[in-house]
Amino acid sequence: MTHLAKHGNFGEAITGISTQFFVKGRPVPQGSLKFINGHAIHMRAQDLALWRADISNTAQFVGIEKALESVEVHLTFTLKKPKSVNRKEPHIRPDIDKLIRAVLDGLTGVAYDDDGQVTKITAVKEYGETEGVLIRVIDKVKLSRSLLNAESVIDEHFNRYGD
Repeated sequence: MTHLAKHGNFGEAITGISTQFFVKGRPVPQGSLKFINGHAIHMRAQDLALWRADISNTAQFVGIEKALESVEVHLTFTLKKPKSVNRKEPHIRPDIDKLIRAVLDGLTGVAYDDDGQVTKITAVKEYGETEGVLIRVIDKVKLSRSLLNAESVIDEHFNRYGD
């Protein structure tokens, strides 16, 4: 099932086990702090807040179900390739770990209660035409139940029609 989301974002939810959606916009890293008068201030606080809100709002719009236990998160960050660049991969800033941190925080309270529930994460940073991040969240408990159910259906079929 595909849902059109605000600002050209899109996503799909598959039986509550896996939800995938794209958040359009320039990915903003989380982590660059500057200390002013003893207070840590994020260098791009407003951009970061808007980016995390876009992630959260898009996840809600596509109907993601909040996981109660562990989740896997798969991320593909797409950055615009500058015309003067010849390299095939964006092996420069922004750092992928800081991009990941912003997405995980954007999903907190929507896809899960705490990003400590993320037990597996994969992330790719690549060049492309449309900047943004493709996010896929897999509820590992629901996936496990689904696989057990499929196994029991197969067993029942072979017990009924086998030999």
